[in-house]
Amino acid sequence: MLRMTRVRRLALALLLTAAALPAVNMASPAPALADERPIQVGTELMATSDVTLHKAEIAKGSRVSVTQLSRREGRVESVSVELADGYVVKMSMAQVHTFFRVVGE
Repeated sequence: MLRMTRVRRLALALLLTAAALPAVNMASPAPALADERPIQVGTELMATSDVTLHKAEIAKGSRVSVTQLSRREGRVESVSVELADGYVVKMSMAQVHTFFRVVGE
């Protein structure tokens, strides 16, 4: 009878798991989403859910306009948006992608 140690069973499980995963081509960049558009000054964003940013509450469906881009190493890191009451809020691109969608320019 063949006895396997815990380490060998773990190694076998990892090997089988890796073999079951689909192959990924790391050489080519990931394709952009079809509805993804670049964000620039003047771009209009619409909230996809209720969100609070720096004490400003933005309701789902509300629209904001990008007034400024903050870049780091050539990439847009954050944006400033003007709310309906004229208040300007700065938010990260992660927040933009999580809570908003591009609706116009």
